Amino acid sequence: MIWILLAAAVAAADLCIKKWIREHKEINSRQPIAGGKIIITKYYNTGAMLGFLKNKAKLLSGATLLALGIIIGLFLSFLGRRGDYVMKLGLSLLLGGAASNAFERAAYGKVTDYFRISIGCKKLERVIFNVGDFCIFAGFALMAAGSLFKK
Repeated sequence: MIWILLAAAVAAADLCIKKWIREHKEINSRQPIAGGKIIITKYYNTGAMLGFLKNKAKLLSGATLLALGIIIGLFLSFLGRRGDYVMKLGLSLLLGGAASNAFERAAYGKVTDYFRISIGCKKLERVIFNVGDFCIFAGFALMAAGSLFKK
């Protein structure tokens, strides 16, 4: 049950932040926080990560739903197992992040991204994320670690 709650909390938190950003920030605004290491902004991504497939909305929507279905299937297959906590944590984060982004893509045709990392690397600062994206990345990393260390 905790894994389902975690996935739901990730999705809900990200959707709440996205709603606040949509309502209170201007497109491409810049608000430094955390000593300037994080920059709050507002950007609408009509594509996948880094704008991939931004001109193929139907293909991207279909791929998003297919990926979400696969993630849900994997998530459900691990729920009943004993142990596998790292894998369950990874799948919970992955599912929450993917569900949040999939919901926005279905509802608005785009995903709201809202923070940049500013640590001196200009290439990294051009990339705009949301909490869902971060959880997807962290979820994959945990799943990979869980798979490697289980063997």
